[in-house]
Amino acid sequence: MKAVIILALFVACANASSIQNFIPSLPTGRVIKGEDAVPHSAPYIVSLSNNAEKHSHLCGGTIIAKDWIVTAAHCISKPVGMGVVAGLHVRAEIDEKTQSRVVDFGLVHESYTGGVGPYDIALLHISEPLEYNEWVQPANLPQYEEIHSGEATLYGWGQVKAFNFNAAKVLQTVKIDLIEYNECKEQLAENAPIQPTNICTSSLKKGISACNGDSGGPLVQEHSGVASELIGIVSWGYIPCGSGNMPSIYTRVSAYVDWIARVQSAFYTLY
Repeated sequence: MKAVIILALFVACANASSIQNFIPSLPTGRVIKGEDAVPHSAPYIVSLSNNAEKHSHLCGGTIIAKDWIVTAAHCISKPVGMGVVAGLHVRAEIDEKTQSRVVDFGLVHESYTGGVGPYDIALLHISEPLEYNEWVQPANLPQYEEIHSGEATLYGWGQVKAFNFNAAKVLQTVKIDLIEYNECKEQLAENAPIQPTNICTSSLKKGISACNGDSGGPLVQEHSGVASELIGIVSWGYIPCGSGNMPSIYTRVSAYVDWIARVQSAFYTLY
């Protein structure tokens, strides 16, 4: 499915001379030019899998409440029965610090049309609440329509090198600069599927980017003494990852704070 989407996008963008060698793609791999994160420095990140009974990392997600996870819409096909592992550091190491849960409800944003594009957000509810401790904690949501600037931190188990397709064993992280929406748009092809509900980070000519396997994971701003603030969800970028100094594109969480609240309210009303 993803291969078909990528091929279609390659054809569509072949005439965009400024980026003709780079393909807009859903991220399938890693934090390019990142480093191993300090163990449990991002206690809000989770690993998602299609099958809770046999966990195999598919995408990242972020804890926003004891029973709610936010992720990218393109990570979701059939939400019920998906697996969530919190408290994870080494990707395949399920131990006494981790908590495994099953998704019993999920909703993709109603305006998401699939593939690369806007409205790339989904909300998952788990059947048993997480237990908060030093390894498992939520991230804070931003204020509605807040526009962030400055430096942010990206976390994920995605690809660590653009042409190495093996997922990272250990959680990766990198500091990266946010760029203003209009500046981001100017760096992309005219037909790039970007809207003001996106947020962008710049490679600063260092080849830093999100990549495969980072999908759905958190872009945060970290503050001393308080929980990290979730400002972006890894959505899409250009491949080869980290090449061409192209921006990485995220779903801007502040644009969807009201949507998240409405979904949660409807869930509690109906269920």
